[in-house]
Amino acid sequence: RAENIQGSDVCEVCGADLSELAIPTAGSELEGHLVNDRLREILAREAVSVSPADPVAVVVHRMRETEADCVLVRDKAGRIVGILSERDVLMKAAGANRDLMALAVKDIMTKDPVMLREGDTIAVALHKMSVGGFRHIPFVAEDGHTMLISIQDVFRHVAEYIPHG
Repeated sequence: RAENIQGSDVCEVCGADLSELAIPTAGSELEGHLVNDRLREILAREAVSVSPADPVAVVVHRMRETEADCVLVRDKAGRIVGILSERDVLMKAAGANRDLMALAVKDIMTKDPVMLREGDTIAVALHKMSVGGFRHIPFVAEDGHTMLISIQDVFRHVAEYIPHG
C-alpha cells in the first residue's frame, strides 16, 4: 500500500535485477490484517501524562484512578521524555523500605520511548514491541493527540482472525 521510491531497477551492490521482484502477499486473513491494518483502527486510549519530577506514589495513585497501565512523561514544554509502566514501578521502585514519595518518576521511567504514527501498521507496532520488550507503545494521532496501545489492544483487534483448531 505504498508507492515505490524512484530509483534503479538494478541493485547497486550485487547487480541483481530488481524489476521483477514479487511484492510479498499475506498468506492468511490474520497476516493480511497484521500488515494492512493501521494503528488508527485499533481501539486505543489517550495517554495520561505526568511530569518527570512527580513522586512515584502520586503517579501510581493517578494510574489507579484513570485505570492506566502506563503513562507518558512530559517535560515543561510538553515534549515526551519518557514512559512509565506498571512493570517499571514493580521492577524498579517496589521493595522493602522504598519511599515512593521520595522517588521521582524520572528516576525509574524509560527514557526516549519509541513513538509511532497512526498510519503505521500493526506489524510495525508488534515488531517494535517485540524488539524493545514493550507491552505498550505510544503513537501520535492525526489530530495531534498522543494515544497508547497495549499488546492486549492488538490481540483484541486481531482475535477474530486467528484460526481456531
